[in-house]
Amino acid sequence: MPKKTDIPLHYLSDDSVMGIAVHKIERTDDAIAMDLGVHRDNHGNFFFQEKGYSCLMVDFREVRLHGCGVFCILPGQVHYLTDTFDATGWFLATDMTALDEWQRAVVEEYAQNGMPVCITEQQSETLSKSLSLLSDISKSSEDHKQIILQNMLKVCLSVFACLFESEIRKNPSGNLRPAIITSEFRKLLAGQYKTVKSPAAYAAAMNISPSYLNEAVKETTGQSVSHWIQNEVIMESKRLLYYTNLSVKEISFSLGYEDHTYFSRLFRKVTGKSPGQFRDEYRE
Repeated sequence: MPKKTDIPLHYLSDDSVMGIAVHKIERTDDAIAMDLGVHRDNHGNFFFQEKGYSCLMVDFREVRLHGCGVFCILPGQVHYLTDTFDATGWFLATDMTALDEWQRAVVEEYAQNGMPVCITEQQSETLSKSLSLLSDISKSSEDHKQIILQNMLKVCLSVFACLFESEIRKNPSGNLRPAIITSEFRKLLAGQYKTVKSPAAYAAAMNISPSYLNEAVKETTGQSVSHWIQNEVIMESKRLLYYTNLSVKEISFSLGYEDHTYFSRLFRKVTGKSPGQFRDEYRE
């Protein structure tokens, strides 16, 4: 049997329009969705379920959506659909660069531990009309299609962001500066955690002091910069332990640790299990 050495990475399909894929979900799509299997994407996924039931696994979290609600998955998060029944709605995939600073800050803060957000009938109607119009524009041949499509995409993303923000905003002051800093840090972290593990290095890349970066991240997330660097490494190691057959030594090297014994000690310290124990227990 061939050795499984990586987790499938999906890209936006060739038939996407200007880096946007918007798709109406019908009950007949259930089998297609189940066939996708375990994977991750290089783009953001935004889901709007009008009715029915769906269950996904997202980075070892079970996510259940009953009835009308919204949910999103960030690039790099490993996920797969485990169950669905009578589900209808919309699916929007787009490069994260399409989000403005506010949208990105809200979405990334929400998606780290976010669960589906139940929405009202009025909110559902607004989102349904917006996504339907986006879909119509993407299929049209109108003049200035690109400009119209980009602006309609901003509308749809803003609706999603507002719904997510309603779940995570407790402070009515609306000060998003710490969230924007945290979002930029996480963007850097997602691309560099295998080679850069120093909080000071991330702060330098953002032209702010390490203490200010740590203060902003802690205010937004409740955890330090060091915690999130370590969390990114451990989450990726869990993905590789569970979904591939790479050895612990190979995983250690792929994550930037030349000393695999140090990596194993770090993994045990964070999870309470050795890498081998984690693999054995989760694969049972």
